[in-house]
Amino acid sequence: MKRGYIFLVFGLLMAINAFAQRDSTVSEAKRTTLTLAGIYGNNASYYGQTAEEKLPYILSNAALRLKSGFYFSAGSYKLISVGGSAISELDLSAGFEADLAKNFSTAIGYTRSIFAKNSPLMGAANENTLSASLVYELNFIKTGLNTYYAFGTQRDLFMSFTASKALNLGSLFSDKDFISFEPGLELVGGTLHYLEEYIFRRDRFGNMIPIDPRFNNPREQNYKITRNVSSFDMISYNMNFLLGYNRNNYLIETGWQVSTLGKNVSENKQKPRSFFNLSLYYQF
Repeated sequence: MKRGYIFLVFGLLMAINAFAQRDSTVSEAKRTTLTLAGIYGNNASYYGQTAEEKLPYILSNAALRLKSGFYFSAGSYKLISVGGSAISELDLSAGFEADLAKNFSTAIGYTRSIFAKNSPLMGAANENTLSASLVYELNFIKTGLNTYYAFGTQRDLFMSFTASKALNLGSLFSDKDFISFEPGLELVGGTLHYLEEYIFRRDRFGNMIPIDPRFNNPREQNYKITRNVSSFDMISYNMNFLLGYNRNNYLIETGWQVSTLGKNVSENKQKPRSFFNLSLYYQF
């Protein structure tokens, strides 16, 4: 879920830029903005992966972006399927966003996550995340390269490539609103953790002997050794579809994502997953 929150931070920053572009009263100079967001999701996603149980959630978030490019945000997750009124995860983020060229921008950030005790969220092992992104936007497509280094109980590296196209479908009620549609593709690679087993064959004196069916030593002894192994591999292939109703100060948006996991991800998670969310953004 933490990765989903970081994606939301970048989504908020892009929404801020989109608001500024739509607002004809905003000057060319950037201004300080505060964006509030409320999101319902039908299941928590960890780079397209999910926990064994379905975890619908409500996310509340506030992001302050200064005209200098620095941003600060705070967000809280409440898992609907978990009883009680306590939040399941609290995230605090800070970072910097800058335009490197006319259509080229970058952002770096740090997120500190605080999880509830015995959290079922897949990202609960890593409380800290450093992130960096590059976005290149042309008239016909927007591409992005994102890197996340997560550390805490364990250490993980994730990278994603995104490509999307924002479309204006026209006004609904007046010339002050419009309907947006943005299909997109996301490829995610990252750290996979698994257990690897080795079998050593030794004679009664402790000398290792070859694992070969031609050898048949009645005095041999077998030892099974299990160790933790990590590798970097493809995690998921995602298709995203965003449909939104836009006005100068707010955006109502629905999102649908279909995720297919990489072949080396655990077998019981190979089935494609579908995610739905409903979001409301309001900017001051």
